[in-house]
Amino acid sequence: MKKNIWLCIFCFVATLLSAQNNAGSKKNRPQTPQAPFDYRVDSVEYDNADKTIHLGATFTYPKTGKSFVTAVMITGSGLQDRDETIFDHKPFAVIADYLTRNGFAVLRVDDRNMGKSKGDIKNVTSLDFADDVMTSISYLLHRKEVDKNKIGVIGHSEGGFISPIIYTKWPKLAFIISLAGTGVSGAEILLRQQTDPVKNLVDSASFHAFYLLTQKTLQVIHDNSDKPDSIVLNMIKKSYVNWKSSQPDTVLITLHANVATPEMYARQISPELQSWLKYFIATDPDQFWQMVKCPVLALNGEKDIQVYANQNIPAIAASLQKAGDKHVTTKIFPGLNHLFQHCTKCTVAEYKELDETFSPEVLQVMGDWLKKNIN
Repeated sequence: MKKNIWLCIFCFVATLLSAQNNAGSKKNRPQTPQAPFDYRVDSVEYDNADKTIHLGATFTYPKTGKSFVTAVMITGSGLQDRDETIFDHKPFAVIADYLTRNGFAVLRVDDRNMGKSKGDIKNVTSLDFADDVMTSISYLLHRKEVDKNKIGVIGHSEGGFISPIIYTKWPKLAFIISLAGTGVSGAEILLRQQTDPVKNLVDSASFHAFYLLTQKTLQVIHDNSDKPDSIVLNMIKKSYVNWKSSQPDTVLITLHANVATPEMYARQISPELQSWLKYFIATDPDQFWQMVKCPVLALNGEKDIQVYANQNIPAIAASLQKAGDKHVTTKIFPGLNHLFQHCTKCTVAEYKELDETFSPEVLQVMGDWLKKNIN
């Protein structure tokens, strides 16, 4: 092995952050909506109550009719533009186009410091982004085209995690569509993200050791997120020393841990203590999902290797059962990845290779569900 395999793998965060920077030449994206549109398109801007956040967005709605069922779209992790652009794919534009053509209104919004939006991004967490969604809902409540009793959210990835938080802030929320949203804590999400890629690189004993180290490290962050970073890192160093003393030399050499000091390991882990990621690791979405009473559609791709369908869909369903929510639909789509593309390799790197931006059958499921449950 030519590299230290216990280097952190932030698929949930870093992949989407780096994707646009490595997009390369422009690709064929046949689903990207092209003007002229047979619906109205308003470019809008608005502020939060104390004027500290300025948001730019696109509001689309049918040309005929008075007030419409309206969805606010919530992007995934990392700073995203209103179309959630990645490798020239614009999935939010594709979704908004489909839903608006089918009679719904859609607001898609630039994240802070993306596009037309402005706002502090230092030390922010998903709770801050939830406040931004509430600002968008407040804006919609003043639009005559919006049915004030039928405003919901469509969240992808982290946006799916934020969606039930919105309900706890505003129980008038009419619906939630979660696209690859999380149902378990970030500690559980990252445990699989960081360990699954190692399975085929080392022997079973080394993998088991690596899994235990990663699990313990994430658990320390999960259980001590309210403590100063210095204390958490000291706890991680002690945990690493204990782990290292319990492993045979063959495992330590395989994992390159024989030459890694506790200080080296702590430096590697320190990025996980940034505010957003620490909140993600420490927070169990169950605390929010179990309070949701509105209709919920939770969807995942079977081949998603960022937010695993078999880990998160059952967890969301179990939380909503605790809530007593009787209007829940869940579906796992065979052959689809985290971006809801039909995939072959089903790797993160393949996102840019695929012409498809967003699965047509998922679009239809979303539209049909809204017509049946919200209209």
